[in-house]
Amino acid sequence: MRTLSDPRPAVTFDPFGEPVADGVARVCTSNTGDRVARQIGGAVFWGLALLILAGRIYVYDVPLVSQVASYATQLVAMR
Repeated sequence: MRTLSDPRPAVTFDPFGEPVADGVARVCTSNTGDRVARQIGGAVFWGLALLILAGRIYVYDVPLVSQVASYATQLVAMR
């Protein structure tokens, strides 16, 4: 059992669960670059998703949908 006065350094693990050397762990403590890149990537992804959705809404063919809806209404009324 380890005590607080134990001089052994704590083991650090990489994202895949492998132990990392102490020197490498001290150098790579900053995750701000990863966080910023993830936020930018998320913003680009959702921006493109909204752009595609807006384009699909813009070119939406309403007469076809109304024909399908009226056909479905007729089928339901026949029951």
